[in-house]
Amino acid sequence: CHRILAAGGKIGGFSAPGGSATKEKMLAMEGVRVGPPPAAQASFGF
Repeated sequence: CHRILAAGGKIGGFSAPGGSATKEKMLAMEGVRVGPPPAAQASFGF
């Protein structure tokens, strides 16, 4: 499934034609922004 991300918010692998580039395009079409997760302290307002 193209919605599965690797640890740290990385794209990871994708077995469909085009590999991770296709996965990234599919996520972008769905409005998903991929990147590292926010720092743990950010969720507590620090």
